[in-house]
Amino acid sequence: MKSRELENFESVRKMIGELSLLTRSENTKRTYLKGILKFIQYKQIQDLDSFVEEVRKSQNQNEIVKDFAVYLASKNLAPKSVAAWVSSLKKFFAANGLKVDVDIPLRIFNVHEDVLPSKSDLKTILSEVDLRMKVMITILASSGMRVGELYNLKLGDMDFSKEIPVVRIRGAGAKERKSRITFISSEAKKFLEEYLNQRKSLGEELNENSPVIAREDGKQMSYQNIQYLLERVFRKYSKKVGKRYTLHAHCLRKWFKTQLISAGVPAPIVDRLTGHSRYLAQEYELYTEDQLREWYSKGMHALTILE
Repeated sequence: MKSRELENFESVRKMIGELSLLTRSENTKRTYLKGILKFIQYKQIQDLDSFVEEVRKSQNQNEIVKDFAVYLASKNLAPKSVAAWVSSLKKFFAANGLKVDVDIPLRIFNVHEDVLPSKSDLKTILSEVDLRMKVMITILASSGMRVGELYNLKLGDMDFSKEIPVVRIRGAGAKERKSRITFISSEAKKFLEEYLNQRKSLGEELNENSPVIAREDGKQMSYQNIQYLLERVFRKYSKKVGKRYTLHAHCLRKWFKTQLISAGVPAPIVDRLTGHSRYLAQEYELYTEDQLREWYSKGMHALTILE
């Protein structure tokens, strides 16, 4: 059975329906479906809807989830994969009215804390990559946006009329489904302008609907391709310099937060720029664009890599 065939089951469609209320991320949906597929293979289930009814009668969902977690852990899988696929099963049961209340041993989910790159790391990386990758890294590092938000970004979402360009993150493409604004550094603006001029010189006709990051033919790159290219660059660098850990693309978002806070920008401002759930869930003051730009400009030196 393949992932796309899972949606033939009513029980899976219920889970997808609940997920759509929380996020529009196709990547999240694929992860959950993969987790359910792993579970089906583990239990050798033919009819998932019938299986749900059997569990409803026996009310043994807690034992099933725990057994699945232990099974995955025994396969020497990455802890994050175990966590994600167990969460998929718990969400699946919950969407079908089966409450799961079970504690999974924390050692199964033992993951290393993210390690942030230093400015020196990023400087070396920028010196070794092509122009498009320079744009991707400096935009992510100086805006605090997610990789998925960069993937959805169009030229019409950016305003270059001021020295510090403003970026409007559309709610439909954001993880929390809330629109917000952020900014990119003058350094990122410089690389982006060079990149856009390069695309125009190759015959691409740019307009407000053109993707900020594009393939060689000017069409939008897939989310998976952007993620892969970024991860490849960071893995290659980590291996080259002999680091005992691997840097990851999502660390650029955390680097952005850390750099601004260390530069004296208040945490609520940083939360506002990143669209952090703490800002979205609480009644923080609604700052104007000019106020946000003023605070950003005070911390922009900390986000500039090649200085």
